Amino acid sequence: MIKTVHITLALFLLAAVGCKSISFSTQTSSENGYKQKEAFETVYYEANKQKVLNNKENALRLYHEAIVLDPKSHATMYQLAKLYHQANKSNEALYWAEKSVLQSPYNHWYSGQLGQFYSKYGKYTESANVFAQMVNKEPDEKQNYTEAAGQYFNAKNYNQSVIYLKKMQERFGIEPESSTRLEYVYSAMGKSELAVLEMEKLAEHFPNDIQYKGYLSEAYQNAGKTEKAIETLNDILRIDPTSGKAYYALSKLYHDMLNEKLAFANLKEAFKHQDLDLVQKLQAISTYFLVIKTDSSKLLEATELSDILLNTYPNAPEPLILKSDIEGTMGNFTLAREYSLKALDKDRSDYKLWSKLISIDERIGNTALQLEDAKKALDLFPNVTRLYAQIGYALINEQEYYQALSITEEGLEIALDKNEKIDLLLCQSSAYQKLNNHGKSDQIFDNILSISPYNSVVLNNYAYSLANRKEKLVKADSLIELALKLEPKNPFFLDTKAWIFFAKKEYPSALKLLDQCMEIDSANPEYYRHAKEIFLEMGNQTMANEMQSKIDLFNVK
Repeated sequence: MIKTVHITLALFLLAAVGCKSISFSTQTSSENGYKQKEAFETVYYEANKQKVLNNKENALRLYHEAIVLDPKSHATMYQLAKLYHQANKSNEALYWAEKSVLQSPYNHWYSGQLGQFYSKYGKYTESANVFAQMVNKEPDEKQNYTEAAGQYFNAKNYNQSVIYLKKMQERFGIEPESSTRLEYVYSAMGKSELAVLEMEKLAEHFPNDIQYKGYLSEAYQNAGKTEKAIETLNDILRIDPTSGKAYYALSKLYHDMLNEKLAFANLKEAFKHQDLDLVQKLQAISTYFLVIKTDSSKLLEATELSDILLNTYPNAPEPLILKSDIEGTMGNFTLAREYSLKALDKDRSDYKLWSKLISIDERIGNTALQLEDAKKALDLFPNVTRLYAQIGYALINEQEYYQALSITEEGLEIALDKNEKIDLLLCQSSAYQKLNNHGKSDQIFDNILSISPYNSVVLNNYAYSLANRKEKLVKADSLIELALKLEPKNPFFLDTKAWIFFAKKEYPSALKLLDQCMEIDSANPEYYRHAKEIFLEMGNQTMANEMQSKIDLFNVK
């Protein structure tokens, strides 16, 4: 604030030097007064023009010149406050905002600006006091009451907040703005009975408005009056039997009461009506994915709910994706793919749908389908570098190694993100390994690590490649040790460490690590294949057969 005063004083002195005919004494002649007014208006309107043109620095300079010419111009003070606020200079903004209010007769805009600035800078009591004064000046302006109450609430002066909301009701009667705010304030004060009373008055005043009955139901729930909440929600459904929100609220209440039968019955009804947002419905059904693999009754419920969504939203892709997710969770990837294709028929411009389809292709293990779908997606999304890598890996599986190198090179030409480039380079490294060009593969690994030395995936893959070839095992060991420092419980990295032990013929150490891998991730057959190979190398046919029997179980699945 002191700096602002100094700046103003300096401008005043400069103006006095540059224009000696302007005087601020009480003896100013009428001719000088006219010239001073004319000079002020010229500068002020030019400042306004610069502000409109968004030349804020010029506008600020000119407003300061204007305030020197007319130190009592509250309009100039108001503009200075606004510009300093936009420049995030709180002290200066508050200084000029306060001056504009003090200098002028009551002005709604000046006071409103000051109140908002106080709030913005955390001076909630000062802000509340400004809006309280505005209530006195403009008793028919609703916003002044809500602002005063809100700022007193922010200042944790709940009693004053209540006072101004009560004043608002005295002036305007029972209406939602004051009632809902009072309910909120009373709840914050721990006065649940008073909060409920406010919502009861609101619902009684608007007996056919189900929105306010919904508010009342929530107030009953917050106050622990579950039966009253249920009664109110049923009252809503008597007025409007298509209120999905009411059914949904009932479902949650019955779920909390452990009445799963009524909870599901109401959830089904909620899913049939579109006033309940589709996103909320999808969130509600998402919890089923935690249990549908082990609970057949929950699988049936999830299937029933997803069928309802298909009927309720026939043109939306989301219900089809939901069906795809359910089938995919159950391991029915062929059906999951069919639903994904149907979703794409609804919206082919959504990359997320293509990504899901390609992921399903990978789970099915059908490289031809993966290639086909990824290429279709690439035609639509040529700038998505992930697709180039996916096509590259699919081509590697098809033993089209040179094509894989070519497509990933195309991806590298457009890749901007470091991680995207690394994905493409890793794919190229895999292609070179398949071509037995390990020198080129290792060069790529080294290049990646030069730009991302702590990339644990690259460290692991490089180490595994060396272990698999039984080459540079000291380097392989240092690479995997760094990866394990970054992710000590990662089973893939532990498996690589085991493979290095195997390459060094340290079989017991290798098997010990593979046991850890199986314990962490028992669903990965790779660890059993590696253990089998080690047992065969040790001449232990019995244990090799045991590992094979476990591998066979994965093949059955």
